[in-house]
Amino acid sequence: MECKWELTYILRERTQIQKFMKKIIKLTAMALCTLALCLTSCSKDNDMTDAEKNAIQALNNITGNYKGNLATKYGTTIIVWPDVNWNVDKNSTITVNNFPYQLLADGVSKKSASSLYTTLANEKQRPLKLYITTVQPQDNKVFFNLSSNIKFDITTANETYELAGAVSFNNKQFNSSYTMNNSEMQLQFTVYKLVKINKAHATAVLQEDFDIPISFYLEGYKM
Repeated sequence: MECKWELTYILRERTQIQKFMKKIIKLTAMALCTLALCLTSCSKDNDMTDAEKNAIQALNNITGNYKGNLATKYGTTIIVWPDVNWNVDKNSTITVNNFPYQLLADGVSKKSASSLYTTLANEKQRPLKLYITTVQPQDNKVFFNLSSNIKFDITTANETYELAGAVSFNNKQFNSSYTMNNSEMQLQFTVYKLVKINKAHATAVLQEDFDIPISFYLEGYKM
């Protein structure tokens, strides 16, 4: 009887030890996983150069909602559109709300003699997307470049197609900027060429009637 009790006691103790060991192994595995994640995160941070870290911080500073004025220039004529809003998101996309696409009609010298002029003049205000491609933090400012084209859809009574505008920056790099102490942003770009893209037929046709470059200047402050 005593032997049976001792055997039962030994088996019970062994079971408890096994449970305890399983618990220790589980906790150890969890600790190792946590450590691995921390080391991976630290490794990624350590792999980044100071320039990359500064660029990320600069983009974080730029992100937000803005309000200001849009000026357009063609030849010697300057037109100003007040109270323009835009947003910069964490993906480096700038969305200008209610962009006046009809101003591109001033890039057609033939005016009403051109169907392109009529199409552009009848365009409605809607969002325009620009993309920040590179940044250069410098003291109190962040200078940045924009993508080299804009795209927007055109719908007429006869067809729907896309217009792509080739963009230049007056041969200057980093000519758009954000000033950190007053949260002011300045964007500059010039549309010097329009191309008609028909996706259904896979064609791209230069719009020769668009023969006057149109420059845009957007200035405003973070709200």
